[in-house]
Amino acid sequence: MTDHVRLISADSAAHEALRTVRVLYTDLDGTLVAPGGSVLGDAAGAPSLVVAERIVALARKGLDVVPVSGRGRPQLRELTQLLGWHTYIAEAGGIIVRGTGLRAEALVDHGQWPDDLLGNGETPVAAMNRVGAAEALIEAFPGRIEHYAPWQMDREVSLLLRGCLDAAEGQTVLDGLPLPLDLVDNGMLRSYGTLTCRDMPPHAYHVVPRGVSKARAIMLDLAHRGLGPEHAAAIGDSATDLEMAGAVGVMALVGNALGSNGVRDGLANGTRENVWRTHAERGEGWAEFADAWLTAVSDDR
Repeated sequence: MTDHVRLISADSAAHEALRTVRVLYTDLDGTLVAPGGSVLGDAAGAPSLVVAERIVALARKGLDVVPVSGRGRPQLRELTQLLGWHTYIAEAGGIIVRGTGLRAEALVDHGQWPDDLLGNGETPVAAMNRVGAAEALIEAFPGRIEHYAPWQMDREVSLLLRGCLDAAEGQTVLDGLPLPLDLVDNGMLRSYGTLTCRDMPPHAYHVVPRGVSKARAIMLDLAHRGLGPEHAAAIGDSATDLEMAGAVGVMALVGNALGSNGVRDGLANGTRENVWRTHAERGEGWAEFADAWLTAVSDDR
């Protein structure tokens, strides 16, 4: 069901849509960075300037890039500053931060939670720990889900877990808890950690307040900027990233995304006229998208 996804560098409709795009919301792992987490590598991890050169080219053109990731605030603050960007969306959409210095402004999104759900000074993560959300999943699926150490530390809005389970079954467990929670599958990982399951690749899972998502965070950020969906694009490699298509005018999938069962299912489950793909994988695919974007806005100016 992926052979109908159009190549972004060869489609006139993509070129036309990209002409009005002024901000890109980008996933990181599996999309922007090489294996191991570097922007100085190609899709295979070999040293390369392909991504770094496009980051500089976009900045010179005055185009904004916003990383959108399941990573926590401290990790994204450092990366955003290093790459010369100014806004980032952390914890799978739970935190929007504008600025990287002392004057940075943060919006913590509680999704559909009512204002009086949290105790005085309580964070969403503290509330999840209070009701034993992670423990409930670990008990229900022994050997199949665990804390994603050490990246689960110092989180504010979402729990971060590693596992190999059906997200719908996990959601059923969370639905039995006294908090409205969503289980979000954020794509495949390379390491099983201490998991004993081997019947499927390990995935990263986030437990978030119901309604929190990358797409919702993008809509909130665009509203703050006074921009509409036609002024935004997104790029990623997972089913969670594909959901960003509903918030932007242009959605791009890097080449490796089409190997994901979740992405294939997402493409098969509805018409997504604003979704395109790159030929190349990971950062090389990101650079391919950047070239298409730069060409389109150059024609428009």
